Amino acid sequence: MVATDSNLSNYGYDLVVSTTQASLNSTLWEWLVDMKQPMSYICFLKSSNPGGGPLQQITLDELKTRSGGVNPFEIPDQTAQSDPRIVKLNNANFAGAFKMKVGVPPGMTPKDLPIVILGTSASSILFTMYCSHLSVVQNSPGAWTVSTQPDGTPWSMRTTLGLVSQDLDVTLDIPYFQNTGAKHKAALLANLNALTQAGDPFSLQQLLLDFNNASAISPSSSFIPNGSLASTMLTQSFFATYISSVEQNGSPPLSVKAMTSTADIRQAPAIQEYNSVATVLGLNFPLNPTTDSETDPSQLALTAVNWEVSPPINTAVPTPESQDATTLNYLCAVNGHQLPPPAAFSWSWVEPQDVDTESGIVAINRHVIANHILQQILPTATKCCVLATYSCTAHWDLWATYYWNLYPSQRPQTVIITPSGTGPTVIQISYSQDTPSHLETAQTCTAAIQILPSYTCTVTFDKKVIKVEQHMVFRVYVRLDSTSQTRYVVDKTITDEYRISVDQNGSLQTTQTSLPPVDKSESPGGDWWTSTFTNIADLMSDIQKNITAFAATELAPIPFDSLQNFIFPGARVFTFKSAEFSSSQDLVCAITYVDPNAAHKKTKPASDATTPSSTPASTTPPRNSSSQPVVAPGFPIPPQQPSSEPVVAPGFPIPPQQPSSQPVVAPGFPIPSGTDTKIPKSDPSKHDGAPAKTHTSGDAGKDHKDHKDPASTKSDASASGTKTSNGQSSGTADFGTYSLAYSSDLIQNYIQGETVSPQGKFEAVQTSDGHTLLFSVSTSGILSVIQESSGTSNTGWVTTDISTATLQGPLSGATVRTFDVGQSALDETIGLAMAVSSQNSDNLFIALSNSNSDTSWISNPTWVVCPFDAPNESRDNISIYGILFTETVDKQEYLIVDIDRSSGGAVTDIERYYINPSKANGTYWTRHDVPVDIQSGDYQSCVGRKAGGLVDGVYTIGKAGSSAQFIYEPIINAYGNGPPTPSRFSLPGDSTVSAIAAARNDSGSSEKRGTTDLFAIGGSTLYCLDASAQRSDGAVGKPVLTNAVLIGTSQIIVMTNKGITTIWGRNASDVVYYTSCPAAKTHVSGSWANPTPILSGIEKISAYVNRSDGGNTVFAAGGGNLQKLLQATATTSKLWQAQAITVAAPPMQPSLKFKSYTTSLQLQGPNNAVASGVSVTLSAKSRSPVYINGLYYVLGPVPINVPADNNGMLIVAEAITKINGTVIQVSVGGAPTVPINPMEQAFKKLAALNTSDALKSASIPQGTVAGGFQGPPQAKPFVSPSVSDDNVSAAASSMSALKQAYDGLNSPKTPATPKTPTASTAAVSHATPVPPTKALVSLPNANVIDISPGDLLQWGESEFNFFLNYAIQIVHDAGTDVWTFVTDIAGQAYRAVLDSIETVVAAVEWVFNQIETIIEDIILFLELLLAWDDIKRTKDVMCNLTKLYMNELIYELPTVQTWFDGQITGLESTINSWSGVQNWPSFGSSGSQPLTGSSSSSALSNLTTTGHMFIGHLTDNASAMTSTTGNSSMTVAQEIFQDLATALQEEGEVVQAIGQQFQALAGEITTMSADEVIKRLIGIIADAVLSSVQIVVDCLLKVLCQMSTGIIDALDTPVYIPILSDILSELGVPPLSILDLLLWIGAIVTTLAYKITHDNEAPFTDDALPGQIASASSLESLKPILSQTTSQQDPSSSTSTTVSRVAVHAVSRDAQPSDPPPFENDAARKWFAIGHGNAGCWQVIRTITSELEAATEDPSIELSALSILPGAITTIWSLLGNLFGLKEAENDGLRYSNWAFSGLTVLQMIGLSSFAIKQMGWDKSVSAFRDPRTASSSINALLVIPSLIISCLHLQEINDQSSDDDKIPARLDESSNMVNYFGRWMYSQAVLDTNPEAAKGIALIGLFFANSAVAAIQLTEAFDYLI
Repeated sequence: MVATDSNLSNYGYDLVVSTTQASLNSTLWEWLVDMKQPMSYICFLKSSNPGGGPLQQITLDELKTRSGGVNPFEIPDQTAQSDPRIVKLNNANFAGAFKMKVGVPPGMTPKDLPIVILGTSASSILFTMYCSHLSVVQNSPGAWTVSTQPDGTPWSMRTTLGLVSQDLDVTLDIPYFQNTGAKHKAALLANLNALTQAGDPFSLQQLLLDFNNASAISPSSSFIPNGSLASTMLTQSFFATYISSVEQNGSPPLSVKAMTSTADIRQAPAIQEYNSVATVLGLNFPLNPTTDSETDPSQLALTAVNWEVSPPINTAVPTPESQDATTLNYLCAVNGHQLPPPAAFSWSWVEPQDVDTESGIVAINRHVIANHILQQILPTATKCCVLATYSCTAHWDLWATYYWNLYPSQRPQTVIITPSGTGPTVIQISYSQDTPSHLETAQTCTAAIQILPSYTCTVTFDKKVIKVEQHMVFRVYVRLDSTSQTRYVVDKTITDEYRISVDQNGSLQTTQTSLPPVDKSESPGGDWWTSTFTNIADLMSDIQKNITAFAATELAPIPFDSLQNFIFPGARVFTFKSAEFSSSQDLVCAITYVDPNAAHKKTKPASDATTPSSTPASTTPPRNSSSQPVVAPGFPIPPQQPSSEPVVAPGFPIPPQQPSSQPVVAPGFPIPSGTDTKIPKSDPSKHDGAPAKTHTSGDAGKDHKDHKDPASTKSDASASGTKTSNGQSSGTADFGTYSLAYSSDLIQNYIQGETVSPQGKFEAVQTSDGHTLLFSVSTSGILSVIQESSGTSNTGWVTTDISTATLQGPLSGATVRTFDVGQSALDETIGLAMAVSSQNSDNLFIALSNSNSDTSWISNPTWVVCPFDAPNESRDNISIYGILFTETVDKQEYLIVDIDRSSGGAVTDIERYYINPSKANGTYWTRHDVPVDIQSGDYQSCVGRKAGGLVDGVYTIGKAGSSAQFIYEPIINAYGNGPPTPSRFSLPGDSTVSAIAAARNDSGSSEKRGTTDLFAIGGSTLYCLDASAQRSDGAVGKPVLTNAVLIGTSQIIVMTNKGITTIWGRNASDVVYYTSCPAAKTHVSGSWANPTPILSGIEKISAYVNRSDGGNTVFAAGGGNLQKLLQATATTSKLWQAQAITVAAPPMQPSLKFKSYTTSLQLQGPNNAVASGVSVTLSAKSRSPVYINGLYYVLGPVPINVPADNNGMLIVAEAITKINGTVIQVSVGGAPTVPINPMEQAFKKLAALNTSDALKSASIPQGTVAGGFQGPPQAKPFVSPSVSDDNVSAAASSMSALKQAYDGLNSPKTPATPKTPTASTAAVSHATPVPPTKALVSLPNANVIDISPGDLLQWGESEFNFFLNYAIQIVHDAGTDVWTFVTDIAGQAYRAVLDSIETVVAAVEWVFNQIETIIEDIILFLELLLAWDDIKRTKDVMCNLTKLYMNELIYELPTVQTWFDGQITGLESTINSWSGVQNWPSFGSSGSQPLTGSSSSSALSNLTTTGHMFIGHLTDNASAMTSTTGNSSMTVAQEIFQDLATALQEEGEVVQAIGQQFQALAGEITTMSADEVIKRLIGIIADAVLSSVQIVVDCLLKVLCQMSTGIIDALDTPVYIPILSDILSELGVPPLSILDLLLWIGAIVTTLAYKITHDNEAPFTDDALPGQIASASSLESLKPILSQTTSQQDPSSSTSTTVSRVAVHAVSRDAQPSDPPPFENDAARKWFAIGHGNAGCWQVIRTITSELEAATEDPSIELSALSILPGAITTIWSLLGNLFGLKEAENDGLRYSNWAFSGLTVLQMIGLSSFAIKQMGWDKSVSAFRDPRTASSSINALLVIPSLIISCLHLQEINDQSSDDDKIPARLDESSNMVNYFGRWMYSQAVLDTNPEAAKGIALIGLFFANSAVAAIQLTEAFDYLI
């Protein structure tokens, strides 16, 4: 049986308050901890009686006098008796001594040491005495021993005592309340004062432990053996010493009672009180008695108290748990009732499992509650008791007159309080009238009337519901002659239910629910006769109408706070929870005692608004550590210091003192008439109409000695052009060993991803390097984490489902309902918990201690299910409402889970549990319930610690009924068992708290360290309860900021970083805002910056301060979007940037478009070589997400290192939604950084719009597609025709001013130290304002408010439509050289210092918005657009020429086959002729240079940033390319194919031997001259067996001849590649073939590169040319057409947007003007450039894909194709460039041999490549091709041998000619061939399975060198003007 079985009526007690033994012990332990006792010294002399006797006790001072000053406690253990000090003591007859201090024994916790053990009655209480220190000295014969109480083994003494009640002076002037109980004195006096003010005479009684009558004292043995001298001394004197020590401080009263004399009770209204028998009352009370409990608190005046002990029922053998649940019961009588003697109860007041969640129970007798409620309802009930008077007059003419009156508020005949045991009905009130009808007869007419009202009211108590049912009936009888009617004109039942709850102050709350009335009233009626000839029906209707008004009644809410006057154990008040009626209708409430340091009153806020704290700091001296309980390890309890001015964060001035305690109010925008006041327009900086004294965040308020944001690192590297502090968008830089060329463009970019849409709850935490882990639960109940990481994926964000894999088996199909994530502030580990719903119940899963640096656990979290297993509880199901991770500063982590307390019902309260993952106590779940009722749903909790707290606690806000709850409860009870003592808080005027958050103090002060300041929002005000103010129970929040933007805030997040406290919030208008303040002044009104709105339309937020750079970081969801908002908080500009959260998308899903500043970085090494893989160091002033070479990175103040790709390139793309970009700091090899400013070109273009004419003539492209345009360009005016000339002129002037500001900030000079302009300095003579767009409000004398640029601009963006019509002005102060941006918003002027180029660029958007040009149009105006018509024309030419070449080659295959065998003999003779010859083939004058010396990697920069971007899209998505049709149709006769396989196997040794020689060359080739390379190559082929080549090539030709018809078809195989296919599809291009794909990329890159070097001229302008090529019969027939010289195109007529390259560096040569030109005409030069440009482009692609494919163990068919086919096209277009551009070799045989062997190589690379072998399935059907790459590369490598011979012969022919420099193109081309031959052999060695890994590594290096060198040479041939 439990307390809900309470039936006090059977015992006669009016009120019982039970207190658990655990709570008593906790109270006593707190008393001991707070004691400040000195050490007690007790000494003993031996008995002077020879026969023995008791020892003689003396003081230490007396002993020292007798022994000549010897202190026995200073003599060590085991000192010899001969010691002079001991001799003196022996002479003084010294026997021994002990010293002791009352307190907590060392090494023990209060939980382990019960002080009080309640027995079977209040007269037998076992009391144990402990010491924090105890040392005993024994002077035994021959031995001197000193014993000290050891840690963890306390010595104690027990005694049995009873309780005694003593009178107590109402001033509480006793030692306890003067010492350790001082903190409770004010609370008690305040409660007693309420009685005094009410006029109630009372006396105080205290209940004490009766030490004077203690008995049966028994010491523990512990370290002192029984019977020893030490035991004798302690037994004799310890108890008296202990009591003496206690008396000095005063023993704590177990209770203090305000007793009212029976004679002095102010009588309640004259309602007779009833015992438990039915009583019929005689009524003699006034009709409207007072019921105000404030003026009549004596209704429950305490007049008698006794006490008794109740152990739990059904515990035959007491256990420690049951003993803790034993209660000391206060048996109370009220209002002079007789108090029955103590008796044992038949139920348990507190169950053992509830000991830690409640201090006890208050039970109030049903008849006491019934009397109280009766007084509430009688005034209403009597109004329904109606007396009816009636009469009638009969008339002779068969007519009658009826009269009646109704008199309410009659006395009921019966008022009954039912006896206990008769059911839930406790009150019955009834009234009825029984009077006869009035009858009158006049002649022949008879009339009669009767009205009989009746009324009943019943009140029932059932669990948490009081039900009041009222039934009113009016029976009416009317007669007229022989016609009569009887009707129940009113028969109505009204039922009201009141659900009871209790608020944190103990006041009962009622929530009314009115059930539908039951109306059985009868309507008047009758037949046609009565309706025609009588008026009875009308009469009845009239009566009914009047009577009905009495039937509607409603009971008022029941005030019930009189219990607050009872103050129980430890002089404390208490909180209530779980109020309900027992089965016998007693009102039972669980109670928890609070720990007040001040009275719980609704106090006013501190009067001094500028003082650091509203509560004076405590002057309590330091506690002695030995008297403290041992609690969870944490910060030491510091000595409390007197209050002093807090340390102010640097740069924040102390605000001036205010004359009153009211907060500085920051009014928002005035709300126009008719505007919804729920959506106020916010004002981020106004402080009560005065200029803001501080910035809105961070460094605001500093003197701006230098407004220019410093770069993160010093920029000293040598850069071309004028040196600038913020860099240029294009140029070069010299890093010593390495050099850099760079260029930036604003272009349209793409990513294969999809944006994340918000679904449910989400929480963000950080990894160790500042990246994000965003946890969220979807609407389908899946818990996922979205992980941000740098350099690992293309989108940077990867979503991982972390719940589904765990929810299998019985939980299959279960869903995650809620979750929480916690990150330790101490070790930064991450904890997860999720509530999983399955089969109408929730299951708790946890995964703890996850690393924040190694996040590999995300792929498979270690979830542990924690089934509900709370001790002594059984639930079929649970509903989890909330999960909270908490961490104390003591390195203790707690997981708190709130569940439904009742598991059902319309209104549910939470019940709180702690989760122990280790099951240290045998269970996961342990109940630690909240001390008050908190309704589930809209409540909030957070963790913190109030000042002076030993452990952390949980703040909780919520509701109980209609009452707000605001509570703080320590996580554990540091003083033992029982619930921890909570504190109650409130806001002024009982304002409702809508959101709370706590910020941990990181102050250096030991007093504050680890404590938390609590922040709460109520209405439009931010309140602070600093840690010191929280000491007081009943503390009231102090208002620190009022602003309309705070209205309806439902969520706030607070964080302190580097001395600044920042609060983010979301208000009722779904606006996200933030405000900040120096951490030392959070409690000071006027110190907070006004809230700055940063986003609107937001539904959920999560925020933190990034640990990497201190930047404010906000995640916000709203409008179907989830975004990350980052602020450059560490800079003075504090600019914000928004980032969409993008995750990977399936390959076939359309890609996302975005605008980006894209910067290409071309890195060159020594000798202008490609710096492949060299690490480049990148950084930025603040964290900025970018894409580098297709991977996501985050740049920030901490530099990152990113390797250049195989071409020495880095492509950095920054997605933008505004025109702001990030200045990138670049360094290589530790050299000083170089800034690159991608905004420079864009700003220059905008700055040129600095006249009205320029603005009006500018146009914005329209109808763009895929980042460019097709057909004739379309445009609209930059300025709308509707804009006034004045505004256009003002905008132009503003742009001129911004350009000056930009140039000044971008200047390398060091400016004079400026000062922040103020409202006054803005008006001095040297301040030059630019004309505003419209008149500013009273400038320059306006009240200007300073605000950071970032906050002002973001504020404007969040509600930009609101600001479109507001003026702006750019002001320059020549004296300070400071530019400011001033705007007028709603009549208030705001000023932001333009302290960086980023802020200047950001201000442009505001300028152009004044002329109605929106940001999207501005970006279009700046964007580099592609001329797709030019590109398509180039692609068509390339495609048709490529196919023409392939068809011609295939057609000539039979001829080549016949010709080949005859050439082998000639080639062998040529090789033999070189033996011993000194005149080797050479490269002429350049032969002494390295093979690539005639070219450089700078040629790659001609490909433009856009070109590199498209190449990147190809290479980044190569692995995702898929074929959209089946296998190729190429077929070969099996026997022919087998012949080729056999030949390969037989010649394998030859291939291996040649390969080894090429591999040996790989280690030296980069340092060898070109001529030396030729000699080595000739040496290799001289050893080669051409007969082996002949065998293989013969077989190869046969195979190619058979499959020739399918080779072209293979090139037309449709493929899909992410991004590129989407772009071309947008252009209307049908599905791509792999050839189309490569040719489109080549066309894009080549066209852009060609335009750079040809004054923006497109390569082809004749639309007829592609058709002419397609219809040509042969390449030879095209020569006349292609050799025609065309005039230069007028750049102004081009449809292409001008492009820019990184840098063009011509190769230095000593060419003489007299030398003959290498080209026949301009057309030949053009075709040479186009051919080799195309070849170079594809070779750049191959440089990346070839090495990737070679290093991949089993590459896909698509990757192999993208590795090999670019090489084939490179060969084709190099040949075509030579064919149509160069003078060919004079030897016809040499020309044909070159064409034949090159063609054979191309066909082999397409038709018999590794991807073709796989596609045909030959790798599975032919054993020699099991490894298709080895087979294919071996054939390709063997083809190098004849090709190399042909190249050597060509070089010989060149050397035989007289001129040298005119042969530069031919020599360059042959150098490209030589390096290509070397690369082909390196590839064969890299993919050879039998090669060791080291050899493969060398081959890969050689392959990279060859590919990059070929690319560089080909591009040099194409774009070097001096060739």
